[in-house]
Amino acid sequence: MWHGELVETQIITEEHRFVESTMEDRLEDMIRDVGVQTFAKAVYENMTTDVETPLYPGSTNFTRLSTVLRLINLKALNG
Repeated sequence: MWHGELVETQIITEEHRFVESTMEDRLEDMIRDVGVQTFAKAVYENMTTDVETPLYPGSTNFTRLSTVLRLINLKALNG
């Protein structure tokens, strides 16, 4: 918007807010259905795989997990 682009405002309807609020509750339902121990094991296995998987073929500096953590850190630093 500082370079002269047009700024589009997004209108959020009550129906859209309802969909967003119901989607947030699905993770807790999934954890409850699967079981906390099974969910924790799946998360651990994914993280173990991601720490060993290069970001792209031939990459020696970055793994999938390190990239995600850097992006989360960048997001947290900038609000």
